[in-house]
Amino acid sequence: MSQPNHEGLVDKIVALGPWHLDVRLTEDLSTAVYLDHLSSEDAEARVSFLRPERHWKSLMHRIYPDGLEGRSFLECACNCGAYSFWARELGASSCTGFDVREHWIEQARFLLQHRKGPVDGIRFEVSDLLGLEKVSPPVGPADITMFQGIFYHLPDPVAGLKIAADRTRELLFLDTACRVDLPDGMLAVTKESTEMLMSGVHGLAWFPTGPRVLESILRWLGFVDIKVAHWFAETNTARDGYGRIRVLASRRPGLLEPIESVAAPTVLETKRMYPAAADD
Repeated sequence: MSQPNHEGLVDKIVALGPWHLDVRLTEDLSTAVYLDHLSSEDAEARVSFLRPERHWKSLMHRIYPDGLEGRSFLECACNCGAYSFWARELGASSCTGFDVREHWIEQARFLLQHRKGPVDGIRFEVSDLLGLEKVSPPVGPADITMFQGIFYHLPDPVAGLKIAADRTRELLFLDTACRVDLPDGMLAVTKESTEMLMSGVHGLAWFPTGPRVLESILRWLGFVDIKVAHWFAETNTARDGYGRIRVLASRRPGLLEPIESVAAPTVLETKRMYPAAADD
């Protein structure tokens, strides 16, 4: 079967929209081309579009200066699988991503088929975190786990994080929306849509109020070194009181020495295209 040409790939990218993450297929084509084909109506309703590759790879190089050196990688709630592709580029030997929504896994498998670069050892599955044990072949354990954009969508985020932590040998990235208008040390509950692409599927959302509550959970799960890589508050009126936090947790003492922990949230002005749900 012949491979699609440039125009054919563009058409497929547009058809698979909306996209949430910018991922390169070739040197001159990425999923960002989807943005050029939005109508004005689509633009008002689209999900947020992020470009985290450069920042994430820089962070990984600070922790692992020699690359991932054959480590295994697990991407929970993987969306289009972006971090699995980037981890493979950094030397990960195997990468597994899963997401509860078929929309995102269809995108991930499209990228797996057409992306230029190392893709051997990468697999994607449609699965809810809470049903992960049913996936065959089994998922995990892995040396490095990405737990991004899922903690606050779970009806029981502590139990959900434990599922991922129990599969993590070395390093866990916990990246979640949070509340910045409440004292640190608690989880704040709210309801959320189960239909929107950027929401969870359980209808209940729990937002941590800062790093202290997350550190307590992570230490209970057996992580010995914990750093806050970023923490910001949003300023748009639709999401006043909300923000984002990324906590790195290591089972190996000293691994996170190159990372200086953030002490307080910074302010980030954001324009939400999807105000009812936080970005992942």
